[in-house]
Amino acid sequence: MTKLLLPLLLLVLASPVLAQRDFSIDGPMELHIWLTAKPGQEQAFEKTFREVFYPAVSARDGFRSALLMRKPATSEYTIRLSFNTEEQRVQWVKSDAHQKAFPALTALCKEPKWDGFAVIYPK
Repeated sequence: MTKLLLPLLLLVLASPVLAQRDFSIDGPMELHIWLTAKPGQEQAFEKTFREVFYPAVSARDGFRSALLMRKPATSEYTIRLSFNTEEQRVQWVKSDAHQKAFPALTALCKEPKWDGFAVIYPK
């Protein structure tokens, strides 16, 4: 039972943290999220990105792009997520759609890490 509670707690806590972190970026921004799929969960992770996460995020106001990349011969992934503004990214993170889509991804991974970047060129 304890093994199930910790990942669930991490999922509940991860989304508000993403929303609260203000990158103080004017103009377009890009978020990089680094995740490592749990052993044997790579195909499920990629399917969840394609069928759950991408449709949810791409429907949001200000969405520019989302890419899922995998380091060859590993279970290490990077998601590049871009919005027109930081405000629009924060609104995505606070949305009901994010509260369903992001935990669906992170349930298949070890603890995610992320950082935000200002888009310099091309805007």
